[in-house]
Amino acid sequence: MLEKVLQNINKFYKQDFKTLEQIYKIFEIINEVIEFDFGAIFYLVPNELQLKFQTGNIFEKSYKIDDKLTNILYNPANNDISTKIKDLFHIKNHLITKRLIIKGTVLGILCLERKNKPFTQNEQIILETYSNIIANTIKDIELAQILSQQTQTLEKGLKETHQAYETIKQQNKKIKENEKLQNQFLANISHDLRTPLNSIIGFSEILSNKIFGDLNEKQLEYIEDIRISGIRLLGMINEVLDITKLESNTVKLNKINIDLNILLNEVLNILKPIYNKKNIKIKYEIPKDLTILGDYIKLQQVLFNIIGNAIKFSPENSTIEINILQTDKTTVISIKDYGIGIAKTNQKKIFKKFYQVENTLSKSGISTGLGLTIAKEFVKLHKGEIEVNSELQKGTTFTIKLPIMND
Repeated sequence: MLEKVLQNINKFYKQDFKTLEQIYKIFEIINEVIEFDFGAIFYLVPNELQLKFQTGNIFEKSYKIDDKLTNILYNPANNDISTKIKDLFHIKNHLITKRLIIKGTVLGILCLERKNKPFTQNEQIILETYSNIIANTIKDIELAQILSQQTQTLEKGLKETHQAYETIKQQNKKIKENEKLQNQFLANISHDLRTPLNSIIGFSEILSNKIFGDLNEKQLEYIEDIRISGIRLLGMINEVLDITKLESNTVKLNKINIDLNILLNEVLNILKPIYNKKNIKIKYEIPKDLTILGDYIKLQQVLFNIIGNAIKFSPENSTIEINILQTDKTTVISIKDYGIGIAKTNQKKIFKKFYQVENTLSKSGISTGLGLTIAKEFVKLHKGEIEVNSELQKGTTFTIKLPIMND
């Protein structure tokens, strides 16, 4: 008997459960060890048991439960639930019921009904073991379906956004004839795209934190790819929205005292999945309690764009160095990478709108060509300047000089 039970446990793991419809194979595996006439799996929701799967057609689609029974079902320490469920279902035959539990949380219940004889103690123990495996199997299938839907949504979003951007580039000359309409169009589409994209990034973070259960290495890798692609795409959308505001002269500074340590750490936390994927090390030195008067959001975008570029054009396993110094009159921020570098003939062009330097590291990526343009304009709003010093195949250093501003 024990050998047969162990063999059947192995069958659960050998089965290729890809869809929820294949859950019915679970009943076949159980029946090889525990004979039963009818089986069902119910999900436990507030004040109700909802039928998810059944063999035969004897169970109703849902059963209302009172607060007392709800508390009993949600309490894993209470083992005597079969009798209460039997009364709820109005079943005269023998019934055995086990909770489906994932990490201490009750997902639902598994019920088996038998006409001719009661279930033995050993059969109850066996079903208890099986119920743990079944709970995780169901949750794994649901998680895989969520991941598949998110991947499809992201791929569709990337394709549609890229196509929209290409259309904008091709028609740029014509759109410029009516600058006001162009800016309004870009602002609206950027705003509308950010909402679903933030949901994609948020859901990927929830999945990576394993809130709905453990993930295998490959699933974690795919989720991280979704998150990184989402961050990159959100950056593109923000760039389009920022450039429309700059061109319409509607940008104003909201000056506050900024802790530069907090500002830099927040930018690095956003970019962390991207530079971790390339195994890039970020080194930085900032004196403690270093502050500056400026617009937090805009200076954050400046650092995000420049550090993001440094990551993009740096090889794997390299280093990016960030230094911030301050005098009585100026705050100087330098960002140095050891990437492909920029030819001298291109160094004046890189701040122009839509300009992109062709290179082997970025051909596979999607870029608006607006990042450095926005960074320069935001620095100018702070009455500062930005410089670049670069040499091909040896790296690039961007230096931002911001004057000490008064209220």
